[in-house]
Amino acid sequence: MKVLFVGRAKSEGVSPILYAQGSSLEKQGCALSYFALQKSGFWGYLSNLKKLRQYIRSTNPDIVHAHYSLTGFVAVLATQKPLVVSLMGSFPYKNWRYWLVQVCMSFFWKATIVKSERTARQLKRKNLHVIPNGVDLEFFSGADKAKLRKQFGWQEEDKIVLFAADPKRKVKNYPLAQQAVQTIADNKVKLLPIFDVTHQEMAAYMQAADALLLTSFSEGSPNVIKEALACSLPIVTTNVGDVSYLLDGVEGAYVANTFSPEEIAPLLVKALAVKKTEGQQRIKALGLDSKQVAQQLAAIYNQVIK
Repeated sequence: MKVLFVGRAKSEGVSPILYAQGSSLEKQGCALSYFALQKSGFWGYLSNLKKLRQYIRSTNPDIVHAHYSLTGFVAVLATQKPLVVSLMGSFPYKNWRYWLVQVCMSFFWKATIVKSERTARQLKRKNLHVIPNGVDLEFFSGADKAKLRKQFGWQEEDKIVLFAADPKRKVKNYPLAQQAVQTIADNKVKLLPIFDVTHQEMAAYMQAADALLLTSFSEGSPNVIKEALACSLPIVTTNVGDVSYLLDGVEGAYVANTFSPEEIAPLLVKALAVKKTEGQQRIKALGLDSKQVAQQLAAIYNQVIK
């Protein structure tokens, strides 16, 4: 089966998350190709329409799988191939994007995948597939932590708190992360934003760090949380998307109930006191390793084609 992934452009093509998902699908016998939408926003994506149509004609996929709602809207205009769309975020408000998604699900998208039960409830549809992105456990484990820290130039006594997102993205709420770390008042605790790096580099940073801090206003099923679990990395996060479900019962992983640095700071202190979590066991228990997720996606593709 030939599958075309359409996603927004990153420095290395499409998102590393899509390449990782595509790799797991290739192990299930699918042939993957990728198209990265340049520019940003709906009108920016529309400027790719001609090239996307040409690419679809030249590769002739059996399935076009678009990632993110705006990408799904553009794909509707680009092809009559069976279209599967993964909605990566959430829909807390009934704005124009919400209503356009409803129209596309009713008339154009053959299958719609969401990343959390919360998003499924927001969209109020019974025929949605709830499939969080999987994670390759081997990819995010096995590195020498001390060697990596030395490579990054970190001091042994440093307590590195990873912020795995671009601080300029308002939805990621970087000021709250800064305020929480400043509240701790320990100069050994250092907040480190990491973004626009390769998947391999992100895995290395996660295996070398002491904790992950996610302070987003909104998420679907955050991949960084699953990747941190795969690294056995302690976690502190705001209560967004399905994080409470993902982290349930994991010692060293804490969910804040408010967007308050006074609540997050002591949770971060607790997380930094934990050397490693049993995150890999949690990923396995949830069925979120990449192989299991790929099998679910392949089953959806087969169903759509039939």
